[in-house]
Amino acid sequence: MTNERIREYTLKITNASPTGIIVIMYDLAIDYIKEAQKCFGANDHEGARSSCTNAGRVLGDLISSLDFTYEISFPLFRIYEFISKEVSMSVIKNDGSALASCIKLLDSLKESFEKLAAQDDSGPAMSNTQSVYAGLTYGKGTLNESTSSGNRGFTV
Repeated sequence: MTNERIREYTLKITNASPTGIIVIMYDLAIDYIKEAQKCFGANDHEGARSSCTNAGRVLGDLISSLDFTYEISFPLFRIYEFISKEVSMSVIKNDGSALASCIKLLDSLKESFEKLAAQDDSGPAMSNTQSVYAGLTYGKGTLNESTSSGNRGFTV
């Protein structure tokens, strides 16, 4: 994953509601699995292993975020475990053919959580985060994007 993509996810997470963070985690898992598919297609086993490991970490975070006081958590747990096993087995077998079904499952779950996130009015899950302002400026023959953030520490 590129540094720019990581910055995009970081910005999304700092402004997201608790349900929105789950949607972002689905996006992350899907991106890592798609990255693994590309690596398998290019016979880059090390890259595929790395991407699958990262996807597994995100799936682990999804599992740890489940609240088992709600009945829906049990089937979600089974789905996450299934996807996690498929991702792990694709590395062992050096075959990414099962990853397409994992992406379909995650996409389906993501759609449901997007609908829930639209109804979540609890505000950002993270407080005391840095405010980021973005804008466009005109340069000579180009359009430049600039970002600015407030002071995060002490100045001397």
